[in-house]
Amino acid sequence: MTNSQETMQTSQFKDMRTGLIAFGVIQIIFGGFCALLIPFMILGMLVSTISGKGTTAPIAPMNARMMVPGVLFYAILAIWFIWMGIGSIKARRWARALILVSSSLWLIGGIGVLIFMLLLMPRMYDQMAKNTQMPPAAVLVMKSMMIGFMTVFYVVIPAVFVLFYKSKNVKATCEFRDPQVRWTDKCPLPVLAVSFIFGFWAASMLFMGCHRWTIPFFGFILSGVTGGAVVLIVMFISAYLAWGTYRLDIKAWWCSLFWIIIWALSTAITFSRVSISDLYEKMSFSRQQIDMIKQSGVLQTPIMAVPFVLWSLGLLAYLLYIRRYFVQPPGQQNLLQQTSI
Repeated sequence: MTNSQETMQTSQFKDMRTGLIAFGVIQIIFGGFCALLIPFMILGMLVSTISGKGTTAPIAPMNARMMVPGVLFYAILAIWFIWMGIGSIKARRWARALILVSSSLWLIGGIGVLIFMLLLMPRMYDQMAKNTQMPPAAVLVMKSMMIGFMTVFYVVIPAVFVLFYKSKNVKATCEFRDPQVRWTDKCPLPVLAVSFIFGFWAASMLFMGCHRWTIPFFGFILSGVTGGAVVLIVMFISAYLAWGTYRLDIKAWWCSLFWIIIWALSTAITFSRVSISDLYEKMSFSRQQIDMIKQSGVLQTPIMAVPFVLWSLGLLAYLLYIRRYFVQPPGQQNLLQQTSI
């Protein structure tokens, strides 16, 4: 394609190539930052372990098994951000779709986390001031800094990503510079978001192995071999739902609806009979760590129940919203009828 032909075609929309490169570089920087956090986490574990030896102070040293999920999480984040950054720089259609979906979920989840922390923060900082005898002014400064950081990280940054990659000009730029039909084009983005959630759910089940395969199940806290069997079942069901919803299989949609209801009932029944601290004990958290969490108020069942209830209701409502996309047999959807979040 000659320069004149390219100029003629790009004149139909605003070429966002420069913006895609800039946002791609930002994501690569995020990935590098996540990668740098891994050695700091390992160093923190070593320091806490050494400082916890030979002392009677209420120190809760981290162990390697409990550190593994955090290390893997940041490693996955590093790979994700770098991969998406490269895709954005190259103006790939799949990169735009995945960044838009993940940023939308990041924004929704971030708003929920921010609200949860705002409800929990007064108790946390009051307890901190009581234990450390910090002056009220210092506590206020720390609280303001934390709220500011969380607002930027959990709300502002993902909102900017969503606004940019949702732009029609960005979409047109990626389609022009990457004309090949990608796998993300075969599924409407609202449905791809649900597939993304179930895929993440399935992958996250593997982290349970670092906590003795502990899982709440209809009034009981299972662990060990029994818990591992249930975790394996949950992982395979979630993987099926991720694949089935991506293929717009109506059976997968119905299974998703019932799965969320069953999971919500199981969790509600379990924590109406046992306390959340029992769950942490089964996960091999030390008594010192559980006591520290209790002081923050995180283990209060009503507080913990609110985000879970809202998450379940929100996902059920969203499944009902995307029902309209599950109208044809899998693989026969018109690729031209793509929608964006």
